[in-house]
Amino acid sequence: MMTTIKKIQKLGVFILALFFCIPMVMAQTTIGNIGGKESNAVYNFLNLPHSAKASSLGGINISRIQPDLGLAMYNPALLTPSMDSWLHLSVKPYLADIKQYDFSGAKFIENKKIVVGWGVHFMDYGSVAMTDIAGNQMGNFRPNDYSLQVSAATSYINNIHIGTTLKFIQSNYGLYKSNGFAMDIGLRYQPASKLSQVSVLVKNLGAQLKTYATKEELPFNLIVGWTKKLENAPFQFSLTAEKLSLWNLAYNDTSFNAQQGYRNPGSLQNLFNHLILAGEVFIGEQVSVNLGYNFMRRFDLNIQGQQNALNGFSSGLALQLQRVEVQYGNAFFQKNMYHHFSLMYNLKNR
Repeated sequence: MMTTIKKIQKLGVFILALFFCIPMVMAQTTIGNIGGKESNAVYNFLNLPHSAKASSLGGINISRIQPDLGLAMYNPALLTPSMDSWLHLSVKPYLADIKQYDFSGAKFIENKKIVVGWGVHFMDYGSVAMTDIAGNQMGNFRPNDYSLQVSAATSYINNIHIGTTLKFIQSNYGLYKSNGFAMDIGLRYQPASKLSQVSVLVKNLGAQLKTYATKEELPFNLIVGWTKKLENAPFQFSLTAEKLSLWNLAYNDTSFNAQQGYRNPGSLQNLFNHLILAGEVFIGEQVSVNLGYNFMRRFDLNIQGQQNALNGFSSGLALQLQRVEVQYGNAFFQKNMYHHFSLMYNLKNR
């Protein structure tokens, strides 16, 4: 009984400290906003979805009930003992030779009741010509970004789970190099019924160690997610609210809007720009079909004269076998549809 009380007291201190830190970070990340848009942060590749499942669910999902190592790479509080000895590999090709790679794994340390995760998040921008000021080609170079991360999670008290991630970040753009460190902190609550789950995630608390020229901010993100599974039907729904440290996420150039006939975003649009909706349909125990809708993505990409019908939408499916899970996700960007592929493999033969 006393042990439980002490754990509750420690958890209370942790939550209070977290919420005292958030306003200070919010104040920092709102400095330099232009037209209501969040400040231009460095290492924005950290915001990209780490797995096909995340891509298919709108780009971010921190509260999905079923275990998923790819989602746990983004939110460490999702690490569970059931992920012991699982490996995750994802590939996402973009335009030209740009590709994204993610590789991660997890191990449950039973005597400590801690799940440890590790991962690599890598962006390869292909081969780029290097030229001088006159345009003479001097060879080629391969710019890239990557982060190396280590995570740990545990069940603190009944139904409450805590996780944290430490990341080393490196950017290499020819002669220009920069690195830094960041920390993510996640808190997850799942009631005994296991039919719902709520998560709070603080992303990218940290700083640059080596700058390009001047010191820049990291892409801080405060996210809240809720997932609900229907008890007697094969459906699951998620609502995610991101970038809660800022109210207006839209770049709002009033003179440009007036010239082009765009309307400035109102309060309702600002509210919805924080939200991501997602749903899953389970076909038996092995197949799931995923759908997502990202309001901010649609708002950013809807441009006059372009194909805008499917902007913001994403979809995908997953096949779960005994030791292998195969995932596919896609997202629509005007005329283009980008594909994301993930494979998870259990090293243990159960």
